[in-house]
Amino acid sequence: MEALEALGIDGNQILTNFIGFAIFLWLMRKFAWNPILDFMDQRREEIAGNFRKIEEEKADLDKLKAEYEGHLDRINEEATRKIQEAIKEGQDAARQIEDESRARAQGILAKARADTDRILEDARLELKDFVIDVGVKAGQQAAMEVLDEEKHKRLVERFVEELTHVR
Repeated sequence: MEALEALGIDGNQILTNFIGFAIFLWLMRKFAWNPILDFMDQRREEIAGNFRKIEEEKADLDKLKAEYEGHLDRINEEATRKIQEAIKEGQDAARQIEDESRARAQGILAKARADTDRILEDARLELKDFVIDVGVKAGQQAAMEVLDEEKHKRLVERFVEELTHVR
């Protein structure tokens, strides 16, 4: 103890402090330590419960997110399907219009060909009648006149000229 006194340390004071600290620890353990530990345990359980609750809510949110994404996927698939149906209907309508137009055009062409054939046949008949009439007239004139080579030549020229004016 003399060594402690030489250093300026009072042994009685150290002993008193030590005994006071031991009493303080005993009192703390007896009255405060258990309530503090209980409070800390309770707080730890509360925090763990909050973490569990957060994890559960996170799992619920993940589940809702998956459901939402599933709904969005189904909506997108439905929209894509409807768009494809509309495109197909449009293509079918265009094909039908094209077919009807082609059939109408073929009908018009057939009618035009028939009309052209009829007009051509009428023109042939008219030309035939005209040639017959001209031939008859030429024959009548030839019968009325005695034809020499010069008269025959003029008669043919007049006949050809009448034919060219008819066109």
